[in-house]
Amino acid sequence: MKEQSYFLFKTFTISTCFYYSSICLSNAEITPDKTLLENSTTRLDDNTIVIEGGTKTGDNLFHSFENFSVPIDITAYFNNPLDTQNIISRVTGTSVSNINGLIRVNGTANLFLINPNGIVFGQNARLDIGGSFVGSTANTIRFADGFQFIAKNSQIKPLLTISVPVGLQFNKNQGTITVRNTGHTLKANDYYSPLNYEIFSNALQVKADHTLALIGGNIFLEGGIISSKNGRIELGSINSGEVNINFENNLLSFIYDKNSAFQDIQLSDSALIYAGNNQGVGKNTINLQGREVRILDGSVLLNQDYGSRQNGNVSINASEYFILKNFQPEQDATGIFSVNFGRNSGTNIIINSNKTYFEQSQIATATFSNGSSGNIIINTDLLELIGTGEPDSSFNGSAGINTFTYSSGSGGNITGKIGNLIENYGVIATAALSSGNAGKLDITAENILLQNGSNIGSITFASGNSGNVSLNANGNIKIIGQLPSFKTNSAINSATYGSGYAGDLTINSFNLFVLDGASVTTSTLSSGDAGNITIKTVNSIKVLGTSSDSLSFSTVASSAPIVNETLQIAYEVPPTPTGKAGSITLDTPYLNITDGAQVTVRNEGPGNAGTLQINADRISITNTGGITATTAIGEGGDIDIKSKLLQLRSGTISATAGTAGTSGNGGNIRIATGILSASNNSAITANAYRGRGGNIRINTKGLFVSPDTQITTSSELGIDGTVQINFQNGNLSTLKVQPQDLAKTPEVASVCQGDSDGVASSFVNSGTGGVPANFDNQLDNSSTWQKNSVWLESIDNSEQLNPLTTKEPIEIVEAQGWILNANGNVVLTAQANPPNPYAQVSASKCQEQPSTAKVSSVTEIRRN
Repeated sequence: MKEQSYFLFKTFTISTCFYYSSICLSNAEITPDKTLLENSTTRLDDNTIVIEGGTKTGDNLFHSFENFSVPIDITAYFNNPLDTQNIISRVTGTSVSNINGLIRVNGTANLFLINPNGIVFGQNARLDIGGSFVGSTANTIRFADGFQFIAKNSQIKPLLTISVPVGLQFNKNQGTITVRNTGHTLKANDYYSPLNYEIFSNALQVKADHTLALIGGNIFLEGGIISSKNGRIELGSINSGEVNINFENNLLSFIYDKNSAFQDIQLSDSALIYAGNNQGVGKNTINLQGREVRILDGSVLLNQDYGSRQNGNVSINASEYFILKNFQPEQDATGIFSVNFGRNSGTNIIINSNKTYFEQSQIATATFSNGSSGNIIINTDLLELIGTGEPDSSFNGSAGINTFTYSSGSGGNITGKIGNLIENYGVIATAALSSGNAGKLDITAENILLQNGSNIGSITFASGNSGNVSLNANGNIKIIGQLPSFKTNSAINSATYGSGYAGDLTINSFNLFVLDGASVTTSTLSSGDAGNITIKTVNSIKVLGTSSDSLSFSTVASSAPIVNETLQIAYEVPPTPTGKAGSITLDTPYLNITDGAQVTVRNEGPGNAGTLQINADRISITNTGGITATTAIGEGGDIDIKSKLLQLRSGTISATAGTAGTSGNGGNIRIATGILSASNNSAITANAYRGRGGNIRINTKGLFVSPDTQITTSSELGIDGTVQINFQNGNLSTLKVQPQDLAKTPEVASVCQGDSDGVASSFVNSGTGGVPANFDNQLDNSSTWQKNSVWLESIDNSEQLNPLTTKEPIEIVEAQGWILNANGNVVLTAQANPPNPYAQVSASKCQEQPSTAKVSSVTEIRRN
């Protein structure tokens, strides 16, 4: 009978436990281990497990459990004395702590929960803690006096300390910390709108002005949501090493030993970490520290500032990789966002990583107040931005790093120290959309590659100015092509679409390549002025080719262009820009502009073109390439070129004004070069329509111009300009070459430089009509003037012109080619050039070559 009664009792008990399973299970899930001087105790009060006892020493209260888990709908209540500052709880058993209910603490005590086996926070996990919370899989908590509270079942009851905890120690193979929830449902517009903190009631969070820290092995937020108000959120993934703890008022901060071995942090399934600041004493701070930090699948780090206090930082520290990818169309973007609605500076975003990858993801700061938006600071050996170029989200599938101002506050700066920067439909930009100025953009890298519509720049759409853009690379900067789906060219730019000024653009590199329709530009589409461009390279600047659809040519430009009506409506710009174009300065050993590419300062509105200054040892302008400073209405820009060799083959140098049939004056062109060679329908022009033609001044040792090349300073309806050519090594006084009634191409004498007694620095005159000038005739040195003539002056003019003679007749043949000798002088040859146009011949070998002469001459100068 007794056995039957016992059986019925057990059956009833088991059935009751199944019915009230959470209560029966919960009481068993929190089990003290009896390893302290005064052990912890638990009792059940309805759905609450009351935790009492423990060993209190000073401000610290120590608890030790064999198991610690809180099931759904259960509260674990630490009934601690109110004067407790720190509750230190360890788990010495082998079970993971599953937290899916509420953990509550009396007063303002901080709670440390240490379980080396791992901690899992479920969808219903909540914290009701007056102080900060630290959940960790550390093995040991270290205190200021050297005492260590070790998370293992010890038979020796420790003599506990009254000092504060100062560190977490990790041995190896630490347990995982996981936070699970349903993920956020925010859209991109929500990131830039003030959010009610109450919408995060299902988040794992602590009270305002405190810290929530999860520090352990691998850390996973699987749709998990963590939030903080005026406080700090810390995720630290560490396998072995030590983490130091600092107490700052109510906040805890953490310092990681540089020799620690880190593990991984991953946010997935629309996980969210949110920090909001509203007049609190704390600083909004989010810090993630690990080996690989991955933010995936629409997951977001979001900071919003509302108060007037100084804010903290959103920091990513990854010893190996930081990865942002796999955006979700429902959430618009995977990324990190810091938005300022307050009166102080916004929260910065700081990335420190060995390698950094953004795929269809965004990092951005913005301000909607008179406070500035946060800065973005990136330090990484590799930064790669990859977009799809498909219009499937509000970000058009691009990968971006951006700062914005939508108010009177300044936009944040973007600063990067990067090994290699690679963009494939990526965007790094600062922007102003109101009266505040856009931030500066300053990147230092080894190499920079922009392709498929990628962009680095700054822009303003309003009265605020766009920021200065500075790129510095020890190696190459390459800007290539366009994105076919959007017809968007890869570019480095600074622009204004409003009344604000565009910032200046500065590039320093070993080589700069602008290829296949790409561009380096400053521009204005409205009343603001375009910025200036300064480029300096150690080796070369190459501006080559057109886009794949041949609609865009590669360019380095400062301009005020007229855009089509569709873009005028889209960007709210006037039909005709009224701002001024900026100036361009290029400094390089070698400048190559070819296949339709352009280096230009131009203005299609009433404003003036800027100036264009080029310093290069060697300049090659070929196959419809050009250097231009043109205007439709305003004054043509000035072009200053200094070089050792300037070569044009189907190339153009132009400072023409009044292309719209108006009164602007042509600009001035000043060329100082050792050798100027122009052929194949090349042109050097400073023309005008109603205004005065510009002036062309050429200082050179050698000038070689084919019959189909034009050097003109004409005005259609106004006064012509002048062309002045100065031979640096000749003794010719003022001469004129009449461009009308030209006879046949003059004959060029061939004599050997050095060995021959032929006269160097001779000039070939094509005559003034009638009998052509003979090569043996003496040039007339009398002072003459005639309208429409082209003047040639030597720098070293003599009072008396000496006859040009040779000691003995030499057979006269037409020059077939030219070479540079060992001294860098041009030598015309009676035979065609070898395939290499820059082949050099030693002067000592001159007698072995065909009979040649150094000649500084003009074969034809035509003027319209």
